[in-house]
Amino acid sequence: MSIEVKDVSFFYNKGTSLEKKALDKVSFSIEKGEFILITGEVGSGKSTLIRHLNGLVKPQAGSVKINGLDSTNKKLRSKIGLLMQYPQRQLFGKTVFEDVSFGPSNFGLKGDELKERVNESLILAGLSLDIKDLSPFSLSGGQMRLVALAGVLSMRPEYLVLDEPTSGLDPDNRSSLFSTLKKLHSSGISVIVVSHQVDHFLPFADKVLLLNDGCVDFCGRPEDYLKSVSFPIPDISSLMKELQECGFDVTNNICSVDDAFNEIIRFFKLKEVHENE
Repeated sequence: MSIEVKDVSFFYNKGTSLEKKALDKVSFSIEKGEFILITGEVGSGKSTLIRHLNGLVKPQAGSVKINGLDSTNKKLRSKIGLLMQYPQRQLFGKTVFEDVSFGPSNFGLKGDELKERVNESLILAGLSLDIKDLSPFSLSGGQMRLVALAGVLSMRPEYLVLDEPTSGLDPDNRSSLFSTLKKLHSSGISVIVVSHQVDHFLPFADKVLLLNDGCVDFCGRPEDYLKSVSFPIPDISSLMKELQECGFDVTNNICSVDDAFNEIIRFFKLKEVHENE
């Protein structure tokens, strides 16, 4: 069970004077249950790439296979859940319940089973059941994003793809999102996050994919990413590298504040031992 992207290329306005390269021979794989961070600067091809993963865009060259099937195969529509960057584009129902229930109801779910699926999805997304009868458009931007996520989760996807999911979220909603993603990842769902905010997601990632001008600049483990790449990296990683350059014997391939704290404490304890010898 995996996603296989092989030599995928895509150009906007291909064959015209406005032709623009979006992806150039992109290849990588995602194994079942992995947490993947896709990062890169604006215009690097991140959003175009993830649209290939759920069949919204068909490669002009190369192939995208999901569990051995072409990504445009209709059988895969319930397997790949996509949360867009702007939740307003995914919301349309008169109520939150109508929005979240739309997908499973179209696949035949009804009655108490449908209500249970909606409740389960809202709770998993970190939302209160009290909002079920409200218009999704009456909610805050952060709540709208989480309702859109609940609608995706109601389909129980095997792969969850999120485009800049923390954009516009306040700290509480962001914390709720992180908690949800951890639970989903622990349950065996493959989580694919597109974000330039590597501080938020690098600590969770099994693999990092860095795009630059439509090409893969790096694909591998987070610790190797921090050793190989100078930008973008978390602020805490930059701090650790600066400490190392100033003569502190600390590890610089660190991406969380807790790990940095423990590493600095380790350094000073070791220093104290050496001074007392």
